[in-house]
Amino acid sequence: MLSEIESFVNWVRRRNPQARTWKDYQYDLNQVVAFLGDLPLEKVTFREVDRFVNAQVAEGRKPTTINRRLATLISLFTFLSDEQPDLVCPVLPHRHHLREPQRLPRPVPEPELAQFFAVITDVRDRAMFGLMLRCGLRIGEVAELRLADLFLDEPRPRLVARGKGSRERAVYLSPQAEKAVRAYLAKRPEAPSDYVFLSYQLDGLSTTAIHKRLMGYRAAAGVTLTAHQLRHSFATQLLQADVPVTTIQQLLGHRWLESTQTYVMANDPMVQADYFAACEKLEGWL
Repeated sequence: MLSEIESFVNWVRRRNPQARTWKDYQYDLNQVVAFLGDLPLEKVTFREVDRFVNAQVAEGRKPTTINRRLATLISLFTFLSDEQPDLVCPVLPHRHHLREPQRLPRPVPEPELAQFFAVITDVRDRAMFGLMLRCGLRIGEVAELRLADLFLDEPRPRLVARGKGSRERAVYLSPQAEKAVRAYLAKRPEAPSDYVFLSYQLDGLSTTAIHKRLMGYRAAAGVTLTAHQLRHSFATQLLQADVPVTTIQQLLGHRWLESTQTYVMANDPMVQADYFAACEKLEGWL
């Protein structure tokens, strides 16, 4: 199995060397091999997948994690089917796929946002987390940002973000975000690297390094938030400002409108108005 995994991971890496997808695939498939052993792929049946799923559940893995690993296994078998048409994928979605909880987005309350940014004095970090909050960038999009992606001197300053699947989108900078980015660029060290945000080794920052910075700041501020919650806050604030959901979809880089609709479900002003209007009419509800 290991040799086939290596071929598959190398193929994914060649297709999109900029993304870290190949690393995620490699990690997930290594988890499968660590449990099943280096079996020939034709001997990996649905019963082995049963055992793997049961073991993952027993370890307390989340349904999202287990389903992602199963999806990676399906991708491996799909890749190999070109050379081995008789190879049968052992993952049966109706049998192995776990139900995932549907959670509404949880934006960060304004007082906690203020506390968080109050402890960030580093101009680089203020710019990074400011782009997440005011432009809705994912942590990976911040890490991958290059100098050539910045268009600060246009009438409406913008940048180009590379989202999931390396899909590019235009992201406009609010005056606050533009100010933070310009303040950082004015102090950015000279370096051969073209990444916007540099580490102390004068190369690009990893998502892990950015996450560690966030963890340190939130501990200092006494708040609990994630990088993705900053993105949630961006979308929620736009929705509250009556920005059309299709516009928010484009700004977030969502491929499907249903992904953006979750923000409407969590913050639908019409639902709120109708409910509280009914409360005023119903005896004993006030």
